[in-house]
Amino acid sequence: MIAGDRLWVVTSGKSLNHEQERAGFLVAVWVVERVIENPGDDPAFPSRKYGYRIIGDETESIELDEPVNVDHVIRSDRFDDTVSVGRFLRGPRRLNDQRVRLMRAAAGSQMAQKWLTGTTKDTVTTAEENKP
Repeated sequence: MIAGDRLWVVTSGKSLNHEQERAGFLVAVWVVERVIENPGDDPAFPSRKYGYRIIGDETESIELDEPVNVDHVIRSDRFDDTVSVGRFLRGPRRLNDQRVRLMRAAAGSQMAQKWLTGTTKDTVTTAEENKP
């Protein structure tokens, strides 16, 4: 992973208290600013287990307002969906062009707005809102 790469952050339905516990849900899209060796300063992510830390570009990355089920994108029909998404993925993977297009579609309007305007709906204000 290098600066400029896109990291599609997926978590399990279980972590979201969703009834589809084993499914993968897109929760954020990070643009990688840099990757550094894990300095071991966070006990939740010890350096012996997590060798690197990914630093996201906060101005380019987005967190989705609502998680989106992308299990059908990251697993093909031939993979067992009774296995949790975390066990299935076990770390980062490169997506082919078709899967990138599907993930972009899943991220929807939030991603489009970010790349078209450089803002998300939370940071957009109208002229009416700016009136004294």
